[in-house]
Amino acid sequence: MTTYNSARAMATPRVAVDPGLPEEAKTFLRRLDPVLLRSASTPVPDVAAPGLLRSAFRPLRRLAGLMLGTVALCPIFATLYSEVADLSYWAALRSLLWGCALFAVLGVCVVIAVTNQRMGGRHRSTQLLKESHGRYLGPAEFMPDAAMVLVRVQAATDSILGSELQKQGLLDRDLNLTGLPAFEWEIAQALAAYSREAMSLPAWPAGEKAARVLDAGRAGLGRRLEGITERVALLEQYAALVTMAGISYREREQLRGLGSRDGATEEVLAMMARDSEASVISELDQAVAAAREAGAAALKRPA
Repeated sequence: MTTYNSARAMATPRVAVDPGLPEEAKTFLRRLDPVLLRSASTPVPDVAAPGLLRSAFRPLRRLAGLMLGTVALCPIFATLYSEVADLSYWAALRSLLWGCALFAVLGVCVVIAVTNQRMGGRHRSTQLLKESHGRYLGPAEFMPDAAMVLVRVQAATDSILGSELQKQGLLDRDLNLTGLPAFEWEIAQALAAYSREAMSLPAWPAGEKAARVLDAGRAGLGRRLEGITERVALLEQYAALVTMAGISYREREQLRGLGSRDGATEEVLAMMARDSEASVISELDQAVAAAREAGAAALKRPA
């Protein structure tokens, strides 16, 4: 069960992603360190990767050193091997050298195969990062006040999607699954645009006239942030109503369990539970209706 409490929300927002991205890209972005991710303020990453032989050079060099050391010891081992296998010294030496050659060939094949597999994984990761560029926003791209607003959005979204009402289908499941990620991405884009403009303003005015201009600019940005926050407040109201309806739902389920008890000693308890269940059902219906109405209002796109 997930309940909404803005005071317990995470201090740093997670990476906001375009809901239209493929699931592979979303999973890849969630595995990365969110603090290091930037999309709107950095150029598209270069996907150029070193060639296979260049990538395999270091492990092949180690393998070559190992093989040269082994070959250098073959004359010593050939003496022992010839006595154990009852072979001539030169036959034992040839046998050991052929074994070294076979081991070298197998080693080269293994090194090439492992390097190729690792290169494929790194190339795919870089490709995903390039394909996702401009469609994700990391925490470093937001001003502190904007980051806290995004934190509130994500906390409310997690609360609604993780609620028992969502799992039981009492809410508008499709609206939540599609509308909430779209809402988060829309708010994240607006907050990132606000943050870029706020960061572009000079920290200190050069004179009185510049101070008046900067104050006007900051006031305009403040009004923009207030407008975004008002939309977020609607989502938080939706999350709070879902939490309240969840309490009524759990109470109804508990009363149903008490009302189904058998036995003479528990007959009075079961009767009281059944009498109370009707009023709780009415409260639950009202709470769910209010939550669904709040959800439709919060996730409605502004005109």
